[in-house]
Amino acid sequence: MAALPLSRWELQNPQQLAELLTTAQTWKEIEALGKAYPDWKREAWELLSPEKREYIQQLKQWKDCPTAQKFPLGCTVERINSTQGLTGEVISYWSAYDIDYVMFRVGPDIDWCRAAFLKKVKAENQSSEN
Repeated sequence: MAALPLSRWELQNPQQLAELLTTAQTWKEIEALGKAYPDWKREAWELLSPEKREYIQQLKQWKDCPTAQKFPLGCTVERINSTQGLTGEVISYWSAYDIDYVMFRVGPDIDWCRAAFLKKVKAENQSSEN
C-alpha cells in the first residue's frame, strides 16, 4: 500500500477555505489552496468580501513582479531617507517607464514612492527586518 501525501491544510468546508484564502500572502499559496480543494474554489470565492477578492486579484496580477516580492501586500515600509520615521502598509503597486512604485497607507492617508527608495520595516506578523 502506497502512502498518499497529506495536504498542508486539513479543511472541512468552503468557509474554512475562504478564511485561509484571506490570510494568504502570495499567489503561490492561493494556487496551492485551489489545487488542494478544487471543488470548493467557487463557493469559497463567493464567501469573500469585495476587498478580499481585490486583494487576491492583486496577488495574481503582481505575482511575477520583483517589487511585489520584496514588498508584499500588507508589509510595513519606510522611505530610506525618512527623517520623520513614518511607516506605511503596502496596498498596491504600479510601473511607469520601467520604474516600479509602491503605494502604501500612512494612517488615513495614501502615499507612494519609487520602490528603490523604500525599505521593508516589518512584514505582517513578523519582527523587524531591512
